[in-house]
This record gives sequence, C-alpha cells and structure tokens, in this order.
Amino acid sequence: MKKRYPLLCCFLFCLLHLHAQDGVKQRVILIGDAGEINPAQEAIINDAVQKSIPGKTIALFLGDNIYPRGFQFTAGQKEHSLAILRSQFEKLRKNNIPVYFVPGNHDWDKSGPEGYAKMRAVNESIAEQLDSGLQVIPPDACPGPYELKVSADLVVVAMDTEWWLYPFDTHAAESDCPCKTKRDVLRKLDDIIARNHDKLIIFATHHPFKTHGSHGGYYSLREHLFPLTDLNKNLYIPMPVIGSLYPLLRKAFPPAEDLGNLLYRDMINSVNEILKKHPNIIHAAGHEHTLQLLDNGLLQVVSGSGSKHTPVKKGKESLYAADSNGYVLADILEDRRVLLRYFTWSRKGIKESFDYTKPFVATEQPAASAPQSIAADSVVMRLKPRIQHSGRFSPRPVWR
Repeated sequence: MKKRYPLLCCFLFCLLHLHAQDGVKQRVILIGDAGEINPAQEAIINDAVQKSIPGKTIALFLGDNIYPRGFQFTAGQKEHSLAILRSQFEKLRKNNIPVYFVPGNHDWDKSGPEGYAKMRAVNESIAEQLDSGLQVIPPDACPGPYELKVSADLVVVAMDTEWWLYPFDTHAAESDCPCKTKRDVLRKLDDIIARNHDKLIIFATHHPFKTHGSHGGYYSLREHLFPLTDLNKNLYIPMPVIGSLYPLLRKAFPPAEDLGNLLYRDMINSVNEILKKHPNIIHAAGHEHTLQLLDNGLLQVVSGSGSKHTPVKKGKESLYAADSNGYVLADILEDRRVLLRYFTWSRKGIKESFDYTKPFVATEQPAASAPQSIAADSVVMRLKPRIQHSGRFSPRPVWR
C-alpha cells in the first residue's frame, strides 16, 4: 500500500492544480528585459511555459528584448539577434501561447541613432516568421497606443514609451503610423480608455511610471563602494569616492531613461492624467531590472528581471520589491478580480515569492475629454546638460 501513496499524492495535486486553473478566465505572462540568453532567462521562460493554460494564456515581453543594442543587420549578427528572440518566443509558440513584444530603449539601439532602423528591422524579421500569434506591439516603430482585445473582459493597451523619449528622428511624418505626434497619442489613449470603461485594462509599456530602483535614483551601498560590479559582478574593487560620484551626477543631470528627466516626467504626467480616470487599469512595465508592485493611485507591476537583476528598495508606495531574476503572472478570475503572482529565480529553482489580488470596480461610462497636457505638436524645453565620457558638458539633442 505504501507504494501507492506517491501516485495518490500526485493525482490529488493534479486535481487541485486543474481546479485552480478552472477559476482562471485569462492568464497573462509578464516578462521584461529578457533579451540576453543565460541560465536565469532560460529557467524563467521554461517555468512560464509550464504554467501556461491552453487557450487562456498570452505572453507580454516588456521591452529590451535584444541586448545590448537591439536588432543587428549583418548576416552573422542578424542570426544572433533572431536566436535571442527565439529563446523567448519559440517554446511559448510551440504551446500555442500568443507572444507580444513591447519595444524598449535597448531595442531602439540603446537610444542610439540607428534605433528607428533597428525597430523596422525587428518588425520585418518577426513578420518573416509568418506567425499571426507573434507580434511586436505597437508595430512598425509607431508609438501606439495599440489596442489588443484579449477577451470580453480584458484589453491590453501597448505604448512604445521609448518613442516618446527617443532623441533622434522617429520618421513619424512620413510613416504610416496612425499617431504622428504626442498629442495624437494622448487623444487615442483617452479614446481607448473611455471605450473600455467596463473592462480590465493592462497598460503595457517598457518604462515604469514609478520605481525605487536605479532609474528612480536608488543606489545600494554596494554600488557606492564597488561601482565596477555593475559591469562585472566579480569586480569587487573598492572605489568609495568615485563610486558615489556617478549616482550624484546622475541625479543632478538625469538621462532620458531616468524618471527625474524632464521628458520622462512630461510623459508620466500626460499619460497618468488619462489612466487615472479608469479604476481597473494595471500598468505593467520593465526597464528596471527588479520585481516591484507599487500603488500610487494606479497599480503598477514592474517585471524587468527576465535576464538581469539590480538593487531596489521598498518605498512608501511599495507593496513588494525584490532584486531577483523573475517574472509575474496576472490571472483574471471568474469574478473579474486579478491575482498577481511573483516568481523569483535562484540556483535552487523558481519559487512563488508574493501574491496580490486586485478587486474589480464597477464603473459607468465616463464623458470623453481631449487631453490638455500638450498644447502643440512640438514641445521645446531646455534640459539640464549631461556629462559625456570626455568630462565636458554638452546639451541634449533638440527634442520634438
């Protein structure tokens, strides 16, 4: 009889697992910054595949899908870029899980001059796979917002936030993009939010609108004392004064990829003015190589540790923060609540480390209103200078 106990336990576990899945109407896999193939990334993808529910699951990759500088053009480099993308989507697609890639700043040539061309190239390469279940959203280096109707209760709205911050030409005027200016983006976003007032919305971007990691100005004691460990985790060379200089300069002259930057703040304020009208929005982002859940009037998931992880602290808005590799599952339940589950990776394996349930709030259709945050098609502002590697000050390029 003893030999039957393991089989009985396995059978009961499977029954409980299936029962738990029965209560899930839709599962969304949220993985950010997974564009480097390494043991953590491979384990996270494999775990996400195992936790998928046939016919009920989609996967959102939240930017920085190809490190270090996005899609490469030459023959050998192109194959390497495709291999990085395949490492993320191939196993999911074999299990019939639709996969959507949201662009990040590294995909735009790490905000470099070839960013637009690289985004066009990655769109073409994804299209060449001839797979309708595999897309870049928003497509074609357009800013979005892109509306993806997942089910009767769930809509994903994807926006390319790097397009907003990008310091070079986005070729918007000559493109086929539905939105060519920031004003267009905000108007369309306002319309989408109003039309879906009775649904759950996952607003998917690369950049978070709140964070307590390095892009939000936090640096750990290790980073102050051993700054070279950011380049190589084994370079424990004490540089206490120099190590503190970089964070101070970065706070004083925040780059476009940090929340303290004026353009970044403009984007946050303009978009949040629209999002706050809807009580059933979850903002899902990457960029910060951490796992976070923050509630600052808008619930925000940061899931940006698909292949890298960096220090983070808990702030007053933080419900959860971890400097571990991992990912997040968002389950839409039968009663329209959303169960968020955080999974962290270590050499011992992957474990569930945190969960949170967001209730659904019944709403009435709001009156549509055009956003007023941008009064013209172009915004000219004087930004603080940044420090180049030469040590001299030079201004940022003129922004659209």
